[in-house]
Amino acid sequence: MIRRENWAQVMRSLRHRDHYLFNLTLAPALISLWAQRTGVGWLAWELTHSPSWLGIIAAADLLPAVFLSPFAGVTADRSNPVRMMWLTQAIIMIHAGALWAMTATGTIGIWGLLAFSLITGFNQPYSTAARMVFYPTLVPKEDLATAIAVNSTIFNLGRALGPAIGGLLIAPFGVATLFLLNFVCFFAHSANMLRVKGRHQEKIERVRKGMWREIGDSLSYVARHPGIGPMLILLTITSAMSRPVGEMLPGFADEVFSRGAQGLGWLLAAMGAGGLAGAMWLTQRGPVKGLTRIIVSHTFVMGATASAFALSGSYWAGLFLIFAVGFTQTCTGTGTQSLLQMAVEPAMRGRVMSLYSLVWRGTPALGAIAVGWVAEATGLTWSVAGAGAICMIAWLWSRTLLNRMSPALEHGPITSAKT
Repeated sequence: MIRRENWAQVMRSLRHRDHYLFNLTLAPALISLWAQRTGVGWLAWELTHSPSWLGIIAAADLLPAVFLSPFAGVTADRSNPVRMMWLTQAIIMIHAGALWAMTATGTIGIWGLLAFSLITGFNQPYSTAARMVFYPTLVPKEDLATAIAVNSTIFNLGRALGPAIGGLLIAPFGVATLFLLNFVCFFAHSANMLRVKGRHQEKIERVRKGMWREIGDSLSYVARHPGIGPMLILLTITSAMSRPVGEMLPGFADEVFSRGAQGLGWLLAAMGAGGLAGAMWLTQRGPVKGLTRIIVSHTFVMGATASAFALSGSYWAGLFLIFAVGFTQTCTGTGTQSLLQMAVEPAMRGRVMSLYSLVWRGTPALGAIAVGWVAEATGLTWSVAGAGAICMIAWLWSRTLLNRMSPALEHGPITSAKT
């Protein structure tokens, strides 16, 4: 049952003006962004009918985070978070407009689509790093965990509705319509963000060093922290193995289930609905106490349901199972973000959370390439089932560290971990 006091915390976080304003236009922007992602995946499949190309396009979107996230983190720690956040959102708007123009005129090809995906990939690490230092400017620290969960709920609302809307619009209106919709929504979001002032910025005295030295300090901090380091390792494995399931869904919709673009839309919507349910559950749950154990246990469920989805052979069973995959992915990903935000020292926030971004966005790119290549040889079913099995092995490892990670992550920053 949803506890009244936890929903009261949600409403309290939204009474802060900046937090309310930021979320006011965020929902339609994220819905349109996920609709565009559906369109990009379907366009890639239409142009090539190749699982490898699905993996390559996904990698172009995600892989640059592996190289750029550490630099983005240092930039975020040095920059005004509100200005950096606005700039990255404006780039998404311009990108969507250009993608719409080329698709509507019929000049887009698979290599052009790859170039557009790379632009997204280069912008995203800076957008994510900006967001990680931007959140604490919206609310006081006591409302930060709730604000993160609220944002995750809105994110997963977009993830649930966007693919369904995208799948339904492709057939009657064409895939270019999805790109135009995203341009319009991000134009409104960028304009609205000019009203956000960032009233709760943390006052931190920083001693600037060289870029590489600051990156090295963050890596040393993470390695010495008894909770952050192991949790990032677990997230690395599960992100690389479970997240590519979503990137392979165009192939499952067309080749395995024979349901076409509309079937893809509903598969992605079911996955997104699971993510939304997971985010809402985390939002109403309240404090972070016990969250480490939840993340570890959900790792097993995530791997088991991903394997079951791949092996089921049934579209209707697949909808239920991909819902469960989405639920557990959000619980592990958003839960990890909340724990890291609460455990990290403020002066290290941008850099450490950029490592989270590197893992969350970068490793699925490598996983998508690997799963796509294996799928070319063995088929989508066995490739995705094997990835789920690796997640279950990671669960066995993480159980042995649970008693060490929980207090380090759930009891606030450990000052002795600083370099």
